[in-house]
Amino acid sequence: MSDSREVLLEAAWQLVVESFGFEPTNRPPGRRVGAKILEQLKAADIAARADMTTGAFYNRWPNREAFLADFLDYALSVERSPTFQAVAAAYAEANDLPLLEQIERLAEVNLAAIAANPSFAIQTHLWSLMRSRPDIRDRMEAMYREFRDPMIPIYEAMLVGLGRQLREPMTMPQLSNIMVALSEGMTMQAVVGGGFAPTAEIFSLALQALIPVLTAPSGDERSIQQVIADELGLTM
Repeated sequence: MSDSREVLLEAAWQLVVESFGFEPTNRPPGRRVGAKILEQLKAADIAARADMTTGAFYNRWPNREAFLADFLDYALSVERSPTFQAVAAAYAEANDLPLLEQIERLAEVNLAAIAANPSFAIQTHLWSLMRSRPDIRDRMEAMYREFRDPMIPIYEAMLVGLGRQLREPMTMPQLSNIMVALSEGMTMQAVVGGGFAPTAEIFSLALQALIPVLTAPSGDERSIQQVIADELGLTM
């Protein structure tokens, strides 16, 4: 990608950030998110923000549809997700810590990353358009795979270190999906703020609670359903 294209895409991204009511590090309370962020992206506005002419914009994209295809790749890249980046980095840094300290660190990093960057809120809004926009759906699925798959060997290494294995019918891709979903749900509430905002302590406890249910020590052959039934005193 040429520098000029990068500048135009970044200019468009900044316009979207502003349409969501974000300052560089804050989301003002009570600001309502616009529902048509893609429709709001006009060539003239993007070019002006990039200090270029509209003609320069169309020299790089023959039409608005071609631009939007590139912009969605730009906006929905895993590199634009501070949460995903921060969690991966935190795993690497906390690898030698005791398990509970690792989990507490991950919870703190997850929530702190969201507070400092608007990417998650914008990507979540684009996610809400998936039903009507197959192009967005395909890019969102690619973004999730791009984050989920590299985390699988990290989870595998953690389980080996703990002397545990997944219970039936859980698989590593499913576990990674669950972790992404939990992180996403918690961080979405952090974006909303107020009484919905989770604390790092609650996030940490939720992660800890999953370990004995989804994983088992050597010799424990119970399935997830059996563990739940035993805990609740139910007969299967």
